[in-house]
Amino acid sequence: MDISRYRQILVICLLSAVAFTACKPKQRIVYSTSPVVSKAHHELFSDIIASEFPYRTLLARLNMGMTSGTKSYSSRANLRIVKDEALQISIQPLFGVEMFRIYINPDTLFLLDRMNKRYVLESFSTLKELYPVGFDYYTMQSLFTNALFVSGKGKVDADDYTLFTYNRASDQNYHITAQDGNSGIDYSFTVNGDDRITFAHLMQSEKKHYMQWEYHNFMMLNNVPFPHKMNVTLSSASRKTNAELIFSDVVTDTPLELELNVPSNYTKTSIDEVLKVLSPKK
Repeated sequence: MDISRYRQILVICLLSAVAFTACKPKQRIVYSTSPVVSKAHHELFSDIIASEFPYRTLLARLNMGMTSGTKSYSSRANLRIVKDEALQISIQPLFGVEMFRIYINPDTLFLLDRMNKRYVLESFSTLKELYPVGFDYYTMQSLFTNALFVSGKGKVDADDYTLFTYNRASDQNYHITAQDGNSGIDYSFTVNGDDRITFAHLMQSEKKHYMQWEYHNFMMLNNVPFPHKMNVTLSSASRKTNAELIFSDVVTDTPLELELNVPSNYTKTSIDEVLKVLSPKK
């Protein structure tokens, strides 16, 4: 094949790719236009639960950006969730090659560091003593899927409204707060007029840990708004990390199984050693 013919084919391929991308329909961001109204506490709580995003399994691609101290990272990742069973994040910085994996189920946290051939395998009961904010399977599942949660419980019931205090933060938002008496964690949610959570905050004042999780760019998915952008802040007395998660290609209710597999030639380490790499001290 002569060089001019090769160039023609290359140009056609490039133009076809551009045309395909241009023709791909873009999802529209759904903005809340409903002002908050006076509701009984149990009614608001029930409406928030009824507005949760429905799924049995969830798969999504993530573009992740993270800053910690003077370091910045960006990566692609795959998120997989089997509701109430397991959650897995595969982090792939280069060419789709997995470098880190995070797997959690209601009992266990598993971190796989392929770059250094090591892993962390800990029970949540142990982790709660060291890192009290956010280290609970159902809490993490709810944060990733924009759902309400009650600290220490696997399922939120309508009667759980009695655990919260309520107020109208503005004409556009409700604010609900509660405290976990066992851990001392204060947690709160900001809810818009469409009964969707836009902000979640967990704080353990004694140990100076907190987590903030913000939701943006709601787009229609399965006829329900789902946030395609999440901003996360994790902070302790010695470290602070900010992350941005951009969702794409979100698919629900496809057959999915998640398993915990520990490579036999990897060395066990502590979660603090892994966090030192990702989150240097301030």
